[in-house]
Amino acid sequence: MDAHEWDIRYRQARDGQDARLWSALPAKLVQDTVAPWKPGRALDLATGDGRNAIWLAGRGWNVTGLDFSAEAITQAAEHATASGVDVDWLVADATTWQPGERFDLVTVMYLHLPEALLRTLFTRALDWLAPGGHLLVLGHDRANIAAGGHGPGNPDILYTPELLSSIAGPEHILRCETVSRDVAADPESPADTGGVALDTILVATA
Repeated sequence: MDAHEWDIRYRQARDGQDARLWSALPAKLVQDTVAPWKPGRALDLATGDGRNAIWLAGRGWNVTGLDFSAEAITQAAEHATASGVDVDWLVADATTWQPGERFDLVTVMYLHLPEALLRTLFTRALDWLAPGGHLLVLGHDRANIAAGGHGPGNPDILYTPELLSSIAGPEHILRCETVSRDVAADPESPADTGGVALDTILVATA
């Protein structure tokens, strides 16, 4: 989907029963992973309507949230205002955007791209880390299709631990594995009501 198609999807979600496309909170695994880290400068790539960026800002991080959907960023800014936090919102394509600074944390949540593009993006994201900084990636695992979990059905854009570890390199990896998520307790979207989803998590350091 291109930016225009995502704009339409976000508008439809805003006008629908749930009023938003994604859950208002990050995945519990993201919260648990980040909680022990000292807040600093954070970048949330493909931020969508801002749930991860807003949560980080509420815990003392200085956050930039970036997405190529202008409608997503408009909604993210509204959610941030309602939550009483400040985030630097940018409309830009994560695959081509270049920062002018380094970050203590770069998060990439459920961004699914063809492998060549994904490798380039994650390699660049590692280069954007300040010394001691972390790259945190979470997305649908390829095994999620067979498990019947909600998410993309194209295996070519889904994650595996082998794929992500080959991008980051063993010297940078703190954690890289397939994890199970209880969709009822930890939904990706307000429309998720139950079942189990399989995700891949990558935690890497500079």
